[in-house]
Amino acid sequence: MTRHDWRLAPAAIASWAAAWLGTSGWFPDTAVLAGLTAFAAGLAVWLWVLRQHWLAVAVLILMLTAILTGWRCAARHDSPLTDLIQRPMVASIEVRVMTEPQRRPPVVWARAELQRAMGREVTVMARQPVVLLASGDVADELLDVEPGATYIVVARARAAEPTASEAAVLSVQQIDRRVTPPNLLDQAINSLRQGLRDAMTLSPPEHAALVPSLVVGDTTAVDEAMTQQFKVTGLAHLMAVSGSNLVLVLGAWLALLRRVGVRGWAIRVGAVLAVAGFVALCGQEPSVVRAAAMGLVALAATGMGQAARSLRGLFVAVLTLMWIDPWLSRSVGFALSAAACAGIVVLGPRLIASLKQWAPRWIAEALAVPLAAQLATQPIITSMSGQISLVAVLANVAAGPFVGPTTILGLAAALTFWAPPISLCLGWLAGWMAQPIIWVAQAGAAMPTPAIDWPVGVIGTALATVAAAGASVALPILLRRRVVAVTILVAVIALSVTRVGPLGWPGHWQAMVCDVGQGDATLIRAGESAALLVDAAPDAMPVMRCLDDAGVNQVPLLVLTHFHADHTGGAEEVIGKYRPQLVLTREGLLPGWLLQAAQKVGSEVRAARPGEVISIGAATWTTVSVGDPGADMSEDSESSAENDASVIGVATSDQLRLLLAGDAEPAGQSAALRGAARLGLALSVHMLKLPHHGSSRQDERFFAASAATLAVASAGAGNDYGHPAQSALDLAREHGMSIARTDTEGAIAVELATDGLRVLRRGT
Repeated sequence: MTRHDWRLAPAAIASWAAAWLGTSGWFPDTAVLAGLTAFAAGLAVWLWVLRQHWLAVAVLILMLTAILTGWRCAARHDSPLTDLIQRPMVASIEVRVMTEPQRRPPVVWARAELQRAMGREVTVMARQPVVLLASGDVADELLDVEPGATYIVVARARAAEPTASEAAVLSVQQIDRRVTPPNLLDQAINSLRQGLRDAMTLSPPEHAALVPSLVVGDTTAVDEAMTQQFKVTGLAHLMAVSGSNLVLVLGAWLALLRRVGVRGWAIRVGAVLAVAGFVALCGQEPSVVRAAAMGLVALAATGMGQAARSLRGLFVAVLTLMWIDPWLSRSVGFALSAAACAGIVVLGPRLIASLKQWAPRWIAEALAVPLAAQLATQPIITSMSGQISLVAVLANVAAGPFVGPTTILGLAAALTFWAPPISLCLGWLAGWMAQPIIWVAQAGAAMPTPAIDWPVGVIGTALATVAAAGASVALPILLRRRVVAVTILVAVIALSVTRVGPLGWPGHWQAMVCDVGQGDATLIRAGESAALLVDAAPDAMPVMRCLDDAGVNQVPLLVLTHFHADHTGGAEEVIGKYRPQLVLTREGLLPGWLLQAAQKVGSEVRAARPGEVISIGAATWTTVSVGDPGADMSEDSESSAENDASVIGVATSDQLRLLLAGDAEPAGQSAALRGAARLGLALSVHMLKLPHHGSSRQDERFFAASAATLAVASAGAGNDYGHPAQSALDLAREHGMSIARTDTEGAIAVELATDGLRVLRRGT
């Protein structure tokens, strides 16, 4: 059995902890800093005297890294930009775009380097990393900018989070002009990335989305449905720049060099050039640098280097990266990469040795590597998602053989962009090579139980850690016998094809706010197996699962409050499966897909009418107000007009009353108050679903009018919008409401009992 070198572990852990501390936004004054330094130095000397040399070195690294990182963080967040940020003004700002803009509905974002900023009273000359954000028409313009080029933009600057690596966030209101074009290297890289996209133009949309994502991390064409499928099946790492990409590319490159007779130091030089090219092609982002370093470690761990030194290589990579980019210490991607590499290096050989006792080596390696990676990363994944995937290992085993050929063919398609016929042919082949990966993701996600729910929070994470550690000890022993291994495999498959939910879920519910990520879907029970559905999530899969969990097979009424994608992404499939008699919407122009979907199944689609009451079984829907966004209608842009056009209504199930307001902002909420007064409708309810996922834009009068005792926020875990905002939660509490939220507690089921509201949280 391989013996690993653990001597650098204390230093690596110390550097990681120090970088996390240094980027926390806290930096002590001189006196405190001097005291801490003296204490750390004394401790290091004491450990050295006790011959604990590695621990002494770790203490010194901890102290030095924390101080230097803290200075870097303080300098970044207390820079010449501070004056610009503290004055709420629109400025003309010169920026160099560093990465390709990406669409994250409802905004487009890109990383950039600020060169100078010119406000009314402030001029800033500083090179600082910033993030560009744009919505609406400006978002489309931002998508067209060239990485490497310098632009003048009109934007409003706001401070980034104290723990962020960027100095500021720029809300772009106008892209004025391009100042300088990309340099020759950037032009070449842009041509390669665009060449790969062009190579996929003859391929089906799913192929055109996955291949660029898999090869260079370009997720521009990846939709929410594919993203969810890859997440739940443990294949999400394929859709981002990861160390596995580098392993494949570098492995093929080194094999080619050896084939043509390259040996010795020339091989090492060739490897360095390949890594540099990988980083340049995928974009010079922190995640790419992290993937390059971890890819080299994984390369050693999977047998192409000296396995005995793999763990030491991992520790060296951690040390190096913490000094290059200390903000990686707060990156979940970095933690997952490091944990996966450690699992492959330490646990992988033991699992392979066990499986080899009854299976061929290639089967043993195919099963052991993803299993080791999942066990090592499971506590992190569980703390984020509240789930343990049942299909991840098998999905990775099934998809694994197709990743390498897809990557190599896609890269070849990018490199031959200058010869379109060849590039198109290679891109078409890469797409069909990726098709089995898509089938695996779709099949895994369609399982009744692709993942089991797990408690979130400190206790849940601790339990997941103990379970993963126990499995890491037990599996190398259990998997030595074929009958035991087959039994475990059959048990996992049986669980995944059986609908499994938390004990007692969902109980006797009257309303349920589904956990659909950053979006909305609410059920109001109308009968034993029937419910009204308000909004249909960003994607069909989670809302379908929520309906199944609730035992609902009839949806006679579907209310789409407005047409932002996070409320309607699953509507087409919901309409196709459940065939609602009526679909209510806001006023104004309706999307063509909605009319076509409704026509296929004979559903009526019309605008809601203020004051109308629709009764279905034990449920009722009363429309309070509804608006028309006019020309601002958009499914993708963060349009306040579309938000405020949301259908707002009061729903009941038996005696339980809910107030549902879509994404209405203060203007829309105020319109609802006026409409209710005009129509003589009472807005007092038991439960308020926080408007716009609990954003900071709320009308206090609307909260007061609801008189609710429970406020529920439907938002995605770790979302980029800060939903639910602390100000919205505080406002709800000030009005006597308790809080439930899907991002940390999973789906929320509510029942009005004789002793008051009973709230059951699926994630707890």
